[in-house]
Amino acid sequence: MNPLPTTPSGGSLVIGSAAPADTPGAGLSTVRYDGTGAMTLVRTLPVGHPSYAALDPTRPVLHAVLEEAPGRILSLRVDPATGVLGLPGTATSATAAATASGGAGPCHLAVHPSGSHVFAAHYGDGVLSVIPTGADGLVTSPPVQTIRHPGRQPAGKLLTSPHAHMAAPSPDGRFLLCTDLGTDRIHVYAFAPATGLLSAHQTAELPPGRGPRHLVFHPSGRYVHVLNELSSTLTVCTWDAPTGRLEPTVELATRQDPSAPHANSAAAVRLSADGRFLYTTNRGDDAIAVHAVRGDGASAELIATVACGGVWPRDIALTPDGLLLFCANQRSGTLTAFHRDPATGHLTPAAAPLVTTEPTSVLPVGP
Repeated sequence: MNPLPTTPSGGSLVIGSAAPADTPGAGLSTVRYDGTGAMTLVRTLPVGHPSYAALDPTRPVLHAVLEEAPGRILSLRVDPATGVLGLPGTATSATAAATASGGAGPCHLAVHPSGSHVFAAHYGDGVLSVIPTGADGLVTSPPVQTIRHPGRQPAGKLLTSPHAHMAAPSPDGRFLLCTDLGTDRIHVYAFAPATGLLSAHQTAELPPGRGPRHLVFHPSGRYVHVLNELSSTLTVCTWDAPTGRLEPTVELATRQDPSAPHANSAAAVRLSADGRFLYTTNRGDDAIAVHAVRGDGASAELIATVACGGVWPRDIALTPDGLLLFCANQRSGTLTAFHRDPATGHLTPAAAPLVTTEPTSVLPVGP
């Protein structure tokens, strides 16, 4: 493994937003940053509710969900040199270029490792959809499959209706994991590349009231870390790649004081490239939690919490060199930057925050 550089390099970020189209500054924003973490807004492509975005791993294409009812997906070209987004073909506006996503309130999407399909999770109605991409990587046709997750029996005041929150292909592309916050389940599907269709493979049940939101695969290939929004915890699951079996094992806190009386909801989870440190955000505490990963992913220890520098940290992202972390603080309308020590995992505030409109996601693009 090549050692990490000691000085951060610059690059580009794309920032998603929860704001409707008629809000000043709403849209997908391209931001440049330098080695100090200083940020400059380059351009905002006007569009409403582009709450989450993902890159095609094979082509310079970005896909974003428009979190509306009915939901839509927007595919855009990315300038590899600047990270600036461009409309496809002859489209005259981002809104006109969007395609139906197959459900209500899409909140997350991911691209198959081959770039052949996009998977979208819909919080509004619990639908998971599969949408093919064209030869150019763009989404222009409707889903080839929509799956609505089942609900569950009422249990006191707990949620019972499905709320699909994340679609995550396995690293080898053979399976797809989808968290359902409303039913405390993680659905595992087998994916058939020839047809582009998913088939039910396994359902992993979490204890009631956890609210699984997002997850990450550990680079060891043996574990999956699931962030639970409602309980502000992490569930570590074993992952058997050959068989596609997911089994929950231990549950860990994401807060220094899990008994603190004020409300909190966990939002984002990211792993360092070497798999040694894991980062989560707490909305309510308004903090980023730093976890040291143990046993090649088998467990994690909360070693520090850092104020996020804003209000309601909905998403975080590590730069490709791993030396900077950016945080999208939705309610304060700020993007904050942190230096990251690759040896200890610790974060320290970097440059001044960048003001932006209801940021909900942050995605490194370009150099």
